[in-house]
Amino acid sequence: MVLDNIERITAPPKDVFYREYILAQRPVIITNLFETSSLCKMDTLEKARTGLSDIPVQVCPNYIANLLYAKSADAPRMMNLGAYLDFLQAQPTSLDICVEYPTPQTLQELLPLNLYQDLSDENDLYSNMFVAGSNNYAHLHYDADQRNVLLFQVFGTKRFILIHPRETHKVDAIDQPNLCRTSGLFLENMSEAEKTDFIRYTNAIDVVLYPGETIFMPMMIWHYIEYLEPAMSIAYRLGRNSYNRRLAQMFPAPSVDVQSLSLLLMDETVAQSHHTEWLNKLEHTSNLFGEHESDRKAALNYLCLKIRGQYLGFEPIKNMGELSRRQMILEQAPSYKNSI
Repeated sequence: MVLDNIERITAPPKDVFYREYILAQRPVIITNLFETSSLCKMDTLEKARTGLSDIPVQVCPNYIANLLYAKSADAPRMMNLGAYLDFLQAQPTSLDICVEYPTPQTLQELLPLNLYQDLSDENDLYSNMFVAGSNNYAHLHYDADQRNVLLFQVFGTKRFILIHPRETHKVDAIDQPNLCRTSGLFLENMSEAEKTDFIRYTNAIDVVLYPGETIFMPMMIWHYIEYLEPAMSIAYRLGRNSYNRRLAQMFPAPSVDVQSLSLLLMDETVAQSHHTEWLNKLEHTSNLFGEHESDRKAALNYLCLKIRGQYLGFEPIKNMGELSRRQMILEQAPSYKNSI
């Protein structure tokens, strides 16, 4: 029942990719980005078990499953990929997962990114890897770091549901420190018919990624992922421009207001001419609070709400009491009048 409503293309020139996909925030699957890589030959679990067995991976429980069942967090454990694949074969229903683990140098050398790596700050680029068994998943969320992502499928298949930030008001975003960037809707528990209705309601991309393909996920996009079988991916998280990097450094756990504001900065020329003033104000306000972290966050989040209203319009506010608290904290801060 996957809608398969995404474009599949051969790798375009850098200027075309930047203009038509990065700036347009347009997901796409590139079919040949790593076609010369020797890692393309490891396109089945059996081949990976033989050829990549000694690669180290870090395995931990699926964090959402832990939260739902109120389990204490188990410590991550290190093992090699061969042992982890054996573990998945012995315990096929396990939700233990290798997620966002820094890609070992050996794998990066097998999968060099020879295109698009210098579209922004090449020194800001990094790579991580993902491996999990059938029926594992990544709960609907967006990433914090404001990086565009190219994710290559080594073996196995994964289903991606991608939702543009303009649809954020439809996904019941959670506004809690330990669960920000997370949706209150559990696609992993929905029937296929319910998923299809939700995908159409949110104008989402719904696609299966196959070995050898690379999916482009624009920064701050909502994404939900299902492992249809044991699968492994390697992601290149592209470098950010200086404006997005500054905003991301202020907000390690970005609210939906920050999610919206980040998109205003992705074109450096537009950011420089239209958005440096409010970015500077945010940085100034951040510096006013010193070590008072909770007050700093509240004040910054209030300012982000005001800035978002100025540039993008307001969304309905769920918690007026929290908004008043943020405003009060900001107004009591030293040098407040100089920060707005």
